[in-house]
Amino acid sequence: MRRSDSGFARVTRVLAVVAVLAVLGGCTVAGKPVAVQTDPAKLDVGPYRAEPATAPSNDNEAYGRVLESVRMGEAVIDPIEADASLTFGLGATASVPIPTPAKAGFLAQPVRAVLERHGMLAGFSVGGMDRELSADVAVGRARLLTVMLLRFPDDESARRAAADIDAVDFAVSTENVAVPVPDHAGAHAHWRPAVPTLAATLAHGPFVVSVLAGHTAPDLAALTALARAAFTAQIARLRDFEPTPRDRFAALPFDRDEMLARVLPEAPGVWPYPAVIVDRNDQNAGWRTHFKVSGVVYGPRAAHRWGSWEKDADADGTLLAINGAHYLVRHPNVAVARRAFDETASDATDPGHRAAPAPFGLPDSRCVESLSGPRYGLRFACRVLYRAYEGIVYGRTVKDAQQKAAAQYVLLVRSE
Repeated sequence: MRRSDSGFARVTRVLAVVAVLAVLGGCTVAGKPVAVQTDPAKLDVGPYRAEPATAPSNDNEAYGRVLESVRMGEAVIDPIEADASLTFGLGATASVPIPTPAKAGFLAQPVRAVLERHGMLAGFSVGGMDRELSADVAVGRARLLTVMLLRFPDDESARRAAADIDAVDFAVSTENVAVPVPDHAGAHAHWRPAVPTLAATLAHGPFVVSVLAGHTAPDLAALTALARAAFTAQIARLRDFEPTPRDRFAALPFDRDEMLARVLPEAPGVWPYPAVIVDRNDQNAGWRTHFKVSGVVYGPRAAHRWGSWEKDADADGTLLAINGAHYLVRHPNVAVARRAFDETASDATDPGHRAAPAPFGLPDSRCVESLSGPRYGLRFACRVLYRAYEGIVYGRTVKDAQQKAAAQYVLLVRSE
């Protein structure tokens, strides 16, 4: 990500409860970054427990499908690999696990039935565009690309699914016209000549690559070139991915990276089981679907693509744990974490926000109040830094947010 835009500093831009996370204050430490030593016993954590949790054993295939889908996030290309201008994420849909056909909200509703019929097992979707816009209004105003990687039981199931996905989506409108994708004779693609979008699918082994491309004008050459580049890059990326056998889904660990145990739980003693919730699902294919993901840890590639802010081409090894409205970022090292934390101070000028007091006695923390959110919503957000970790928490009152931030800090200290 571009540190000048500090991607994870703006983690809350994709939340419905807070339009933008702006953070204030904080001090810059000259020279070699070191962790600020704060006595956890002196912090006000209120009613929140700050004890490390132990991950339960997984014996549930439904949870395993979410976990395998998150693993597939490391096998999906970055849209920048298909078009270097696609540096902005597609908001809340920029990096999303797709564990079941019902969650494949980018596809038209009849197409989701195709995925079910052919036994889809797991999936992941990434999206990018060339400017920062709401996905609701981006069609025709930006260059867009969504790449959805879907896994099926075997090569033949994937081949049939790819053909049926295209056929069923094609039948949605009588205006659709079939088009070829250069260099990919096995691909299926179509578009409506008056609409600046193109849908394409390609089977590769047990996987189906589904591409939805958008442009600022109905330019077929540009759209097919983007689909071609996406397919080429995605096939190359799959060479490095080893899928989990289906009968091992239920054995996938909940917290392989020991991140979720460090995230402040939403309720004391409650483990954050993996879940993907679709809170808006369109009937037609497009970019308007909204997702909420919880109880998962994104690997470096999926974490890099998460959020609507501008990114560069290189994932830096950052991990992202999501537990409801609580987030924990693990940077590659203390120096990177300090730099990212300090750079967020410039976000103080974002409109619609104002500074809120940070937790008393916790130097590496900042809080902000959203002036545009619901009066009794999660209007307050606090960020806290501990070594290579950044935690982000929310509260309905400033005191609640402060106590959560303090509890998150204590939890990180006690997890060492």
